[in-house]
Amino acid sequence: MEYIDGTTFCDLVKQRGRIPPGELFPLLEPLFGDLALMHEHGLIHRDISPDNLMLEHGVVRLLDFGCARSMEDGRSMSVLLKHGFAPVEQYQTRGQGPETDIYALSATIYFCLTATMPPASVERLEEDALQPPTALGADLAPWEEEALLWGLAVQPKARPASMEQFASKLYNDADWGHGGKMETVSFNGGTT
Repeated sequence: MEYIDGTTFCDLVKQRGRIPPGELFPLLEPLFGDLALMHEHGLIHRDISPDNLMLEHGVVRLLDFGCARSMEDGRSMSVLLKHGFAPVEQYQTRGQGPETDIYALSATIYFCLTATMPPASVERLEEDALQPPTALGADLAPWEEEALLWGLAVQPKARPASMEQFASKLYNDADWGHGGKMETVSFNGGTT
C-alpha cells in the first residue's frame, strides 16, 4: 500500500472543530467524480467515513478499499460497517449499490460540518432523531442542506440514484460532472 502523509477528516474535526462548507465542499468535489467513476465500473467502496478520508497536501484521498465490492456479481456481501456512517442496507448481505456510498459520504459530510456523528441508520427506522445540520450550527444554503438530508435518507430508494445526481443538488449545478469548473481553495495553509 502507498504511504499517505496527511490528516484524516476525523482528526481534522477533533483538532479544529466543524469545517465550514465553504472549505469542505470544494475539497470534496473531486471525490464525487471519483466515486461516480467507480460506480460506473460496478464497484462500491462500502466504508466511506471521516477516518477513511485523508487530506494530503490539500488533496482529499479515499483510503481503505478492503470492503470495496462489485455490485454486479450477485453474491452476498459481508456485513462490515461503521455505526453512524453505514446505511440500513449495509446491515444486510444484499441490496447495496451507489446509494450505499452516497449515504456514507453524506454521513461523513454531516460529521465534518457539525462535529457530531449522525445516529445509526437502523436506529432511525422507528423514530428519526437526525437533526438538520443547520440546527447544529452548520452554515448551509437551503439547497446544500436539502441535498445532504436527501443523501441521508434512511431508505435507499429515497436517496439520490447516483453521485452525479447528489453532487448536482449539493453544488446547485444542473451540469455538474459535464465539464463543470473546479475551483481552488485554501485549507489550513494547503491549496487544492
